[in-house]
Amino acid sequence: MKINMLKPSVDRGPWFRMETDEAGTSAEVYIYDVIDSFWGVNAADFVRELQALDVDTINLRVNSPGGSVYDGVAIMNALRRHPANIIATVDGLAASAASFIIQAADEVVMGKNTELMIHDASAICWGNAKDMADTAQILDRISGTIAGIYAERAGGTADEWRDAMLAETWYTAEEAVTAGLADRVDTDDEADPDATNRFDLSIFAHAGRRNAPAPAVNTSHERRPGLSLSNGSPLAAAAHMVAKTIPTPPAEPKDNTTPLEKGPDAMSEAVTKGLRERLGIPAAANLDDTGLLSALDEALAEQEVTPTVTAAAAPGTVVLDAAQYEDLVASAADGRTARQQQLADNRAALVNAAVEDGRIAPARREHWVNALAADPGMSETLAGLEKGLVPLAAAGYVGGVNESTDEDKLYSKFYPGKEG
Repeated sequence: MKINMLKPSVDRGPWFRMETDEAGTSAEVYIYDVIDSFWGVNAADFVRELQALDVDTINLRVNSPGGSVYDGVAIMNALRRHPANIIATVDGLAASAASFIIQAADEVVMGKNTELMIHDASAICWGNAKDMADTAQILDRISGTIAGIYAERAGGTADEWRDAMLAETWYTAEEAVTAGLADRVDTDDEADPDATNRFDLSIFAHAGRRNAPAPAVNTSHERRPGLSLSNGSPLAAAAHMVAKTIPTPPAEPKDNTTPLEKGPDAMSEAVTKGLRERLGIPAAANLDDTGLLSALDEALAEQEVTPTVTAAAAPGTVVLDAAQYEDLVASAADGRTARQQQLADNRAALVNAAVEDGRIAPARREHWVNALAADPGMSETLAGLEKGLVPLAAAGYVGGVNESTDEDKLYSKFYPGKEG
């Protein structure tokens, strides 16, 4: 799987879509193009829509040449966490990152005439000998983790799968089942035999199964029932590739229990009820807090009495005078403002840390701050970026580009003339 993305051969729009049936019990999820955060829809959008699916069954349909390994890992983990029963069906091609995304499904089905391909992670590096050595270590670690995922699901050892990845191994539908990468071939649903021709596969060593040697399949492999998220498993390792480089955000404050500590929302309901009871205002009367206070002032002026808390107050009712109530409302508003500012500061700190240790480029700072504000779960995706992949200082000629993402640097191999 390339660490960078593969450019689509034509503009086909977003590479995924999700459709729920009329009964609302199942959904069709399609991944039909390159997997990346640059050319198409990013993994954060995919995961957000996936999490919103409240269904029992998800039919995941795949026809993709792969793309970004980090987007692929994020999608794979999101599928593994979803409570629905997931059936992944390869409709044409599941290559590179797409080949390990489908391993998160409860069942993997190969359509007739479909293909699957696995290979070692690759990239291009510009720099000195240390830069080259660092990039080699990154690629070796990523490839080892992915090999472990294949072994965890299909059987065999990670070393065996790493050898197959280094050889760039292509499988027919039947060969994928024999190797343990899929459960069965759906002979009733015949796929398009030219599906792989819809993508530019020239960057691979073999452009499709017809141009590749027969895979060395270990028939002793036994496919296992699902991936594990337990500590030490390859899937857990993929989910936490660089989690240790992300600072831990402050814990959310514990919920308070007493009415006075809960703030103006719960207190306002109690005060409103108490005022209406004491002033004889029917529940149907549409009065806001200001109107209720005005009615109280009129009643006090007529009776010339000082309001007191009486023993007749309903159990659980707290009665406050106007000054106390207004003070509580103002304090709660200040608290909300302070909390919002605290969350914004935490998001900025996470993004600044990622810029400072070279996980993202400074030009992407605002993008990540907005992404974290829209979806706090994006912190997992940010955690998936490798520390030091973005140079903190210019080193050598960079083609006029001073800032780039990790994926831009590593995938420039495929688009040497594209800026940004």
